[in-house]
Amino acid sequence: MKRSAWAAAASGWLVVLAGCGLAGNPQPPTLWLPEPVKDLAAVRVGNEIHLHWTMPKDTTDKVVLKGDQAAHICWTATSAEKPTARPLPSTGLPNCEAAGDKSFAPDKPAQFTAQMPATLLSGPSRAVAYYVELRNHAGKTAGPSNPAWVATGTAPSAVMDLRAEASAEGIVLRWQPASPQAGMVLRIDRTLVAQPGAPKPGDTNGNPPPEQQTLEIELDKSDPGQALDHDAALDHTWRYTVERVHRVELSGHALEAAGLPSQPVTIVAKDVFPPAVPAGLAVVVDEDAHALDLSWTPDTEPDLVGYVVYRRDVTAGSALERVSGKVPVVPPSFEDKDVAAGHRYAYSVSAVDRDGNESDRSADVEEGLPQ
Repeated sequence: MKRSAWAAAASGWLVVLAGCGLAGNPQPPTLWLPEPVKDLAAVRVGNEIHLHWTMPKDTTDKVVLKGDQAAHICWTATSAEKPTARPLPSTGLPNCEAAGDKSFAPDKPAQFTAQMPATLLSGPSRAVAYYVELRNHAGKTAGPSNPAWVATGTAPSAVMDLRAEASAEGIVLRWQPASPQAGMVLRIDRTLVAQPGAPKPGDTNGNPPPEQQTLEIELDKSDPGQALDHDAALDHTWRYTVERVHRVELSGHALEAAGLPSQPVTIVAKDVFPPAVPAGLAVVVDEDAHALDLSWTPDTEPDLVGYVVYRRDVTAGSALERVSGKVPVVPPSFEDKDVAAGHRYAYSVSAVDRDGNESDRSADVEEGLPQ
């Protein structure tokens, strides 16, 4: 009787438990393994390797990571004949030389600078793959990142004695040249530091000049030691840095090794250069209007604002005077009605830009109004 009562009670207890809403079997706890890095990139500058990547947000179990995550950085070298295969997640990185360890916040950009090992700074260039391996608190990992490749060997020499000066055509850069080398380029980085005023009409087709631009010069045959930056508009302040970059293809990878950048050079590129002297000046008589009509070939400078017309009365022996008024003439023509019949006049024209720079006068052209 007691056994039957106990069995009935136990059965009722089981019924109650079954009604508590348990969804299924209990799940094992997460291992807190961060997802592997997928976007590792590497840049070599001098003897340093600059690594950049994005930290994952979740674990491999899709649980949001909390707190800084440990990262192990390492590298593996390869020969030209047999590239090193990417390690499998199950094996980790057993043959990867350590480059450093650091912790990084999840779901944020991360960067790390590693020194190129001394054994890789000389001899023929080889391809080296860098990896980032994220580890949990127990030192376990879900696998390495994608490989980021760089080239070993001697880095290009730094650019020395960089100088900049303004010219009418743009900014002239000069530096100490070096011996040419196959696959070498000079990389010029230009940055807009300040913009004193609105850009001139005509600068880069009426638009402000780009705030940052990179230019390159091939150095595989010669190092000219100078270059003209046509795109740098005058009346702006620019900062330049220059570096030599060696490009090479190793183990199927197009790689670069950059030398140390030059010291930055800043130039306030003030426009003090006048426009070209107007050409093709012609003077014809307009007897009906009792005037002398002037015309000339228009200048093509983008910052041109107009022209100034000068006249000298040859018959009266008077001095040269400005007859076009205080404001420059915009069209390439001028009508002079303030002339006396029977007098000959010598005319010349100059051009003026937005900064007030005035060109030399054109050659004199004489003409007179008949009696």
